Amino acid sequence: MPVASAPHWAQRLLHPRSVAIVGASARPGSISTQALANLRDFGYAGRVLPVNAKYTELDGLPCYPSLDAAPGPVDLALILVPAAAVPGAIEDCVRAGVGTAVVFSSGFGELGAEGLAVQRRMAEAARAGGVRLLGPNCQGLIYRPASLVATFSEAAQAGLGESSGIAYAGQSGAIGGSFLGLARERGIGLTAWASSGNQADLGVADLAAGFLEEDEVRVVAMYLEAIPPGAQWRQLTARARELRKDLVVLRSGRSAAGRRAAASHTGAMIGPDTAFELVSAEHGVIGVTDVDQLLDTVVELAAGKRLRGPAVTVVTSSGGAGGIAADWLEEAGLRAGELAGGTRRELEQFIPAYGSTSNPVDVTAQLFSQDDDAVFDVCRTILDDPGTDVLMVIMTNVTGARAARVARQLVEAADGSPKPLGVVWLADGNQIAEATKILREHHVPLHDSIGRKAHVLARLHRAGAARPPARAEPVAAPAGGFAGTGVVTEAAGAPLLDALGVPRPDGVLVTSAQEAAEAAARLGGRVVLKAQSPGLTHKSEAGGVRVGVTDAASAYREVVDAVRAARPDVVLDGILVQRLVPPGIELLVGVEGAADGYPPVVTIGFGGVTAEIYQDVVTGLAPLSESDVRDLLTRLRGAPLLRGYRGRPGADVAAVAGTVAALSHYAAGLGDRLAELEINPLIARPDGVSAADLVLRFTE
Repeated sequence: MPVASAPHWAQRLLHPRSVAIVGASARPGSISTQALANLRDFGYAGRVLPVNAKYTELDGLPCYPSLDAAPGPVDLALILVPAAAVPGAIEDCVRAGVGTAVVFSSGFGELGAEGLAVQRRMAEAARAGGVRLLGPNCQGLIYRPASLVATFSEAAQAGLGESSGIAYAGQSGAIGGSFLGLARERGIGLTAWASSGNQADLGVADLAAGFLEEDEVRVVAMYLEAIPPGAQWRQLTARARELRKDLVVLRSGRSAAGRRAAASHTGAMIGPDTAFELVSAEHGVIGVTDVDQLLDTVVELAAGKRLRGPAVTVVTSSGGAGGIAADWLEEAGLRAGELAGGTRRELEQFIPAYGSTSNPVDVTAQLFSQDDDAVFDVCRTILDDPGTDVLMVIMTNVTGARAARVARQLVEAADGSPKPLGVVWLADGNQIAEATKILREHHVPLHDSIGRKAHVLARLHRAGAARPPARAEPVAAPAGGFAGTGVVTEAAGAPLLDALGVPRPDGVLVTSAQEAAEAAARLGGRVVLKAQSPGLTHKSEAGGVRVGVTDAASAYREVVDAVRAARPDVVLDGILVQRLVPPGIELLVGVEGAADGYPPVVTIGFGGVTAEIYQDVVTGLAPLSESDVRDLLTRLRGAPLLRGYRGRPGADVAAVAGTVAALSHYAAGLGDRLAELEINPLIARPDGVSAADLVLRFTE
């Protein structure tokens, strides 16, 4: 039964006391006929109310001319009428006090602007009348505990299998139907399944939230075509962690083709979905990139055993397979566990002398041909070893009756241990059909690829190790405020850096060659000249920068002429004359402002003009503590440079961490007012840092 915190609509959608079929029909093969048959054939025990003015009886049930005429209350209405009749059907739902409605009909937002407008009006009318909608253009839902099969998907007609505690929610009905069938083929009978279609009202994240609150659901697999709003996603992921339930997410639209162009280097190096990915990672959401990975992951999770660490012990009859497994484990970020001496001595009584008791454990083909319980004994001995977090058994050419006998021993070993045991079976599927059936019936994870098995274990380990940071409260804007709007030049943004305690080179904004020469004299010798204009974000690309200048007057004229030639549309505020910063390690620090309910994203990496070439960056969510920043810095490929490398001086990491933390807190305090903030480069030396450039843009 649902728990008390389940959304009100979820009770009526997943546990309806009555289901009305609006547009019910006696026509053989129709969608409405199939929907009625599914309710009957899968044992739905509530009232079924066909609605169609053309009939008085359908399939032995009274048929009503309208929803108003049907005996209430109606918790769920299945709308199976043509698109033009759907708005009227929704009005009928509102008048009849229907709780939820599934609109199967297509012909709305997927057709363009006109259809989308109708869809929005329909959804608004439903919400105003207290009706929650699933769809339109969807394939409905299944909820096994209520024996509710409210879908016309052909995948359901082949049977649903034993309920596994796995739920699925996705936008695409076709992907959802495929997943339903493929999961059943791999021994996973879904407990819940839903297709959200156009998501006029209830979306995938809403469905997942409803499923999470059901006691019978342990895992929710999701297919997303659109990123949910940040506040909703953060609440959902936090709730899943609180309930110790797993979210597995497959998402389309991740490619560079779908990314927006950005004015700063930072935006060019991270995607628009980075905040979504960071929130997901912090809360242990398991991200996958293909339907196969989604299936592999739920197969692993169906056993209900959590991965406690990265130490994998491999048991195989093939030294070659063991070597391949060791390679894949290392590539996936896992490791081969080291077996204790006592464990290895115990294994010696089962494994021939020409085998191996070290990990990977080579038990030789002889073990699998014996009629005793040696396979069980070996597996249980290894599962009891303190250095083993998970056991991977790799079977090769063991088939037929031998395979079935081994499968039974593997099931017995798995049932007796809290640690995960999984099997990779490299054999013709027809020759291990009985063994496959045995393993799947008992939810022992079975795969046909060593590499895929290693990577699914790695995904589960990363998710299990995730720990949301304890975030400090963001600080308010500096005293006196910084009244920035639109694009702010480096010269205009200097007071902000000062207020935040971010060191910068002394500089003067000038508007003539004479003023440039005077400023350079005051700043002492060699200087840097930079063109300043809100319309000139990348100054060097327009010839707007001169470094190490000794003749500031001539350099001033060169900069002005170069910018005018390259960007005649730009109006210059002046030229910033700055003291030349001593050399050091060039870093990039960028912040993409909060958007769509997601926190600002902080990016740190190696910067300068080559930043986009090397793209050695790490990201985190604002606000970051100085400790958080230090942790991020260690993940850079070039991190040894910061510590000092081959006689070269390192950097003042404490100063870098303080600067980044201050910027992140400032950004978090602004909310969605900040569009982007970037310092590139931040010059890091052994004795401190200096912000040698600034890009600052506020939302209009």
